Amino acid sequence: MSVANKNLMTAVAAATAVVGAGFLFLHSRSRDEMPPIPSQLLKSCYSDELKLAVQLAKRAGENMIGYIESKGTSEAANFSLHIETKSGSADFCTKVDVENEKLIMDGIQERFPSHEIIGEEATGTGEVPKLTKNPTWIIDPIDGTTNFSSGLSMTCVSIGFCVGGHPVMGVIYAPASNEWYLGVKGFGAYRNGIRILQHTSTATKLISKAMICCEFGYSRKQDEIDVMLGAVSRILARGCRAIRQLGSGCLDLCYVASGRLDIVYAGVVNEGWKPWDYAAGLVICQEAGCVMESIDQTVPGEFDLYSKSILCGVSRELVNECRTLLDPKEQ
Repeated sequence: MSVANKNLMTAVAAATAVVGAGFLFLHSRSRDEMPPIPSQLLKSCYSDELKLAVQLAKRAGENMIGYIESKGTSEAANFSLHIETKSGSADFCTKVDVENEKLIMDGIQERFPSHEIIGEEATGTGEVPKLTKNPTWIIDPIDGTTNFSSGLSMTCVSIGFCVGGHPVMGVIYAPASNEWYLGVKGFGAYRNGIRILQHTSTATKLISKAMICCEFGYSRKQDEIDVMLGAVSRILARGCRAIRQLGSGCLDLCYVASGRLDIVYAGVVNEGWKPWDYAAGLVICQEAGCVMESIDQTVPGEFDLYSKSILCGVSRELVNECRTLLDPKEQ
């Protein structure tokens, strides 16, 4: 064997070892272990809040995994979700939603008694409390409740933290896949301890090359269905790589941040999201270099957590093109 071939084989073996080590780091960690918190994030002034959010999200995820893994098996009889409807049959919560929110709220109040909390289940169908300048946690104890109740893996716990009326830290944990998404404003975003970043030079810029996600939410009126399907029709007619609906807005945002999806939108009628769907994901997406705005936003600027629509993509060009397709008046 020539010296050149020996050197090549040595280089390949070394690269394989590095990739393998990275694969093990990302995928072999047990759910029983605490996730790695990157040292860069611990340098922020929100390190105490971040560590608490990770601890509470892990405990909430542990409450979910038993049911998810038992669905469709003989062990499913050991679990009862006690489903309660909210605004309609498609909008409901389970006892695990309620238990998770109590667990998280109790943990926050014990550690930071002066902080405010906005939780999905505490709000119910009432008006969402206004975000003040005070330190405020925004919680979704189970995002993707319909997926969770069906035993589908696309469900997560989302904990966001705001200061001065702006999100500064986000933790999203998907217990079924054991994936952790962490972000702190000014310090980056990470998936399972590895930095995620969408570079402007390589991020998808055209609908024709994009993996697109949309969420239809709870709209069931025919005129609203027609509007939503009209938007999908225009995107398909333009040409795209694929369209998906995953059923978890928080994970949609994480997947855009990590490049698994190129863009996600919701809210072309009244199926928009709430602050607990946005808060943690906003930090993660922005720190990953993504663009997050409302569909009807005309001037680039800060995203409104109370917006009735969302358009989040890996590049400015992609967001702008998608926006024109979502508005039938632009056609």
